[in-house]
Amino acid sequence: MSNEIGFRGESLSLDNKKSNSGLYFQDISPLIDVEIIKNIQNDKTLSDEDIDNLLVTMRQQAVLQAVNKVFEGKHDFVLSVNLYPQEKSFKNTVPKYNKFVGFKITPVLKDHTIKIPWVELSFDGTCTFNLYLFNSNMPNTPIEYKEVTTVAGQSTIVALDWIIADDSAYKGGLFYLGYYDSVLGSVSAYKKDKASSNVGVYSPYFDIETMKMNGDISGTTIDVDTVDLISETFGLNIGVSIFNDYTDLVINNKSMFWQAIQHQMHEIVLLKIKYSNRSNSTQRLAIASVEDVDFQLLGNPDLKIDGVQTKLANEINNIKGALFYKPRISKVTLR
Repeated sequence: MSNEIGFRGESLSLDNKKSNSGLYFQDISPLIDVEIIKNIQNDKTLSDEDIDNLLVTMRQQAVLQAVNKVFEGKHDFVLSVNLYPQEKSFKNTVPKYNKFVGFKITPVLKDHTIKIPWVELSFDGTCTFNLYLFNSNMPNTPIEYKEVTTVAGQSTIVALDWIIADDSAYKGGLFYLGYYDSVLGSVSAYKKDKASSNVGVYSPYFDIETMKMNGDISGTTIDVDTVDLISETFGLNIGVSIFNDYTDLVINNKSMFWQAIQHQMHEIVLLKIKYSNRSNSTQRLAIASVEDVDFQLLGNPDLKIDGVQTKLANEINNIKGALFYKPRISKVTLR
């Protein structure tokens, strides 16, 4: 999104000049000018490269602020579950298969992100090993891993905060969370063999199954063609949290945000001019009068002239109305 609208400037990098939309920030106001932005910085020794980097940050800031305003008030959190909440027995253990063992995780609904906030470890001895998260589109490289240590004869909780989402690095695919049981040595995982302790919580947002499959412990690889579903949980339990993910909604409708991003940049620059520590009254007048800056920010309600803050708010409301359209209630006649 940050390359949708560009800056004009001879000394700028190609990345800062890039405009996928064909729009430029200078089009909306002459005060959005590279030299003006440079002159209001507190550090007078900034190089062209420093200014170029500053503009990159400002573009990202404008995009982030505009997008956040559109989704302000929209609740991200959906639900949180303990996958295996039932009481378990710390007696019988799971045999070792010399495999990669754990969970096969299938996200079910689009536009949602799965977070694994913690893992519960239940083993009959103390052992330290790595826990891994793979995506099937990247079977030779774990996307997450963490060293964990078991506590003998009881469960222990380890924080993970691992995110399962449709990342640009591995579009699609399934996810596999687990460990290589050959590293346990004399330690074994406890079975969940008491009543319904091995029955996982159902959710329409994900499908999680326990499995074992071939993998190369030295290269931390997995072979998804060898997945074998099995009822054992291999001493593991996980927490699962679901969040709304608006990323695809924004990307698929990015042209809706162009004008809002322009207005957001306009506001950012005007506020920098107004509150710059380098701008005494003489310097401000050399750039733009305080009245001119305030007029562009606030407009003139008496003359029904909107400032950039009103224009931005109106544009944000227009985007909200388009993305989260609710049809009006209409009367119907039953026959």
